[in-house]
Amino acid sequence: MKIVTFWGGLGNQIFEYAYYQWLKNRYPMENIYAYYPKAGLMAHNGLELFKCFDVIEPPCNKVITIIATILFYLNKILNRLGLPSLFTCTMQNKLYNSIFHCDWWQDKMYYAENYNLDFTNLKMNLKNQQLLKIINDTNSVSIHIRRGDYIKSNIADIYGGICTEKYYDRALSIVDKSISDNKQYIFFSDDPDYVREHYSIPNIIIVDWNNGEDSFMDMYLMSKCKYMILANSTFSYWSAMFNKTKRMVICPSKWNNLNFPDITQSEWIQIEM
Repeated sequence: MKIVTFWGGLGNQIFEYAYYQWLKNRYPMENIYAYYPKAGLMAHNGLELFKCFDVIEPPCNKVITIIATILFYLNKILNRLGLPSLFTCTMQNKLYNSIFHCDWWQDKMYYAENYNLDFTNLKMNLKNQQLLKIINDTNSVSIHIRRGDYIKSNIADIYGGICTEKYYDRALSIVDKSISDNKQYIFFSDDPDYVREHYSIPNIIIVDWNNGEDSFMDMYLMSKCKYMILANSTFSYWSAMFNKTKRMVICPSKWNNLNFPDITQSEWIQIEM
């Protein structure tokens, strides 16, 4: 028996599902369960993965939840004390035979280069329908700017200083030189007012209407654009991975300031800051 933790935002939940599938293939004779900690899902929009994608939800029951909850909080205590957790598999120790598996699993070793999940429940409102037509009819460029929690003092040290204004200026310059005509710049951001204040380029659309449980629509729409400028965000990352028609993807050379997850695809253009 093994238990995989699903926590964080939608992008992280996709990484965790890919790991869950990898683990099932590695241990085909074992039962692989899921654990959905409320504390680990409350920061964003809760458990979105199975609402947004056509995937089978991993099994869970009360007994599994009790066992996993004990291990989840015991693991937190051991981490704070600086002690190793011998019963939990993480990306650092890779104890795959462990019962409890709790990490972000941001590594290409857990999924194929063509890994894909199909969106579901696409009840598109009129604005999204109109935008999708524009995306399909133009040389559409998605620009994802993540601010929100990234500028909070307790998180800025981890994710800040990477996708700066200089990064976006360089990325836009690269894209601009690659497109001769019919350009359409589409900004996706959790801070649309910031985008309005800082960007006044021609042919710009600022998507500010997909919020709350509809926020995953931004990932879907970005995944349809022909050119992509990513933020250092797992949400941004999977929009590019699921894009079957992309011509160019620009991303930062690192995804955070603590570790260096091996997730960037070889054909993507990396900008160092």
